[in-house]
Amino acid sequence: MAHADGCRVGRRARLELLSPAQIAEIHASTLDVLANVGCTFHSRRALDILLEHGAEVDYETTVAKLPGDLIEQALSNLPARVVLGGRTPDYDLPLDREHIYISSDGCGVFARDPGNGEVRPSRKQDVADAAKVVQALDHVSATSAIVSAQDCPPQSRVLHEFDACLRNSAKHTIVVSIKEDWEARGLIEMARAVAGGAQELKTRPVFTAIICTVSPLHQERFGMDLALTLSEAGIPVSFYPMPILGATAPATLAGAAVVNNAELLSATALVQLALPGAPVIHGGGPTTMHMSSGAYASNSPEAMLLRALQGQMATFYGMPSWFGAGATTAKEPGAQAAYENAIAMVVAYAGGADLTFGTGLLDGSRILCLENMVIDDEILGMVKRILRGVEVSGETLALDVIKRIGFGGDYLFDRHTRTHVHELWQARLGDTGTFDAWVHGGRKSTVEKARERVEEILAAPVAEPLPEDLEREFAQVIAAAERAAAT
Repeated sequence: MAHADGCRVGRRARLELLSPAQIAEIHASTLDVLANVGCTFHSRRALDILLEHGAEVDYETTVAKLPGDLIEQALSNLPARVVLGGRTPDYDLPLDREHIYISSDGCGVFARDPGNGEVRPSRKQDVADAAKVVQALDHVSATSAIVSAQDCPPQSRVLHEFDACLRNSAKHTIVVSIKEDWEARGLIEMARAVAGGAQELKTRPVFTAIICTVSPLHQERFGMDLALTLSEAGIPVSFYPMPILGATAPATLAGAAVVNNAELLSATALVQLALPGAPVIHGGGPTTMHMSSGAYASNSPEAMLLRALQGQMATFYGMPSWFGAGATTAKEPGAQAAYENAIAMVVAYAGGADLTFGTGLLDGSRILCLENMVIDDEILGMVKRILRGVEVSGETLALDVIKRIGFGGDYLFDRHTRTHVHELWQARLGDTGTFDAWVHGGRKSTVEKARERVEEILAAPVAEPLPEDLEREFAQVIAAAERAAAT
């Protein structure tokens, strides 16, 4: 069975926060901002493209004002279908609103030791360990540079992180923290080697790049140049606005949604005008901060609402939806991390997310915690079952079974039960036995059992190792990048 088969939930019930008229009002307000305020593009290449297609460009201030008809024209070029490729086809992920996925998170800088809880700076082995855990989990569908490989040279760090992911997982990879064109070209070369060629990579892109915008209303030079380079190679790009209510966006949810949407649409328009049909994913992690401390509040109720609203906007534009869910602010695995991430997942997927980014980090996406990834895997299994809803058919109504068994019968050993019992969700981590059995089993907490699962995964051989010829080719690409950066 392909991995995506276990991620299918069908046409799920949706959390509709806004009416169609309210969605249209946010869209119209976004077009107003882009036409009359504009967005700064710190890329000469981007400004040239926008000017060529009818935008009003001021090269001195780098502001581009994009008329509404230009945005609408660009959006009409979006592809009808996007598929994220695995290292092997068994892990391909169709983004079709009938499947839901979660990836590991990204951009952390510390790692927590599962044994003693100590926190230290992250390194490449942590990226590899996280990818190995992702590969072993049923409900985590993509790996990523979850933390920075700080023991690797800065000029090749992104390539080392990609190398660690692909050596330890056959699932799709998310790439973050790219800044330079040569990094993108090295990643493309490695990805083409995996896919089997340039055209094969366009058909089944083995990685997606997250490119953050800068709130309010800025598009950085390297981000836009990289988006164009990656899109030319067929790599899906997820533009990722992260406005903060009351800091880099209005304190009101609707106002922050307009800023988020303006940054997303302006970047998407650039790519679609330059490269019609290039795969672009509606991304973002809008959030709040604690006004008393300035701390990042990634899973506040307002942040969750904004992301669900973002899911509705993605549906309005016909784009696949990808946004943040899982970046708990808890400092250790446990109750806070579980309840924050569980609520965030339910709201995200009910709001329309095809994929969320992601699991495995504590402290607002700063500290790697592999146990938390295992716990989130269990949570997402429950969420999937809820979203699949209730099937009503002649088989599931079971009238013939009810009539046959009547008042005094036993359903336990009936053929109908044997046929359908596998459809019932079963806990793998949570304790479902008696209290006495739990005591006799050592009174293990969920976190302790998750830690044991992590230890078991890391002790086992790599499930689907990278072929030796690709390992050698990756090493050559990384070495070449390091030589080029040194000249």
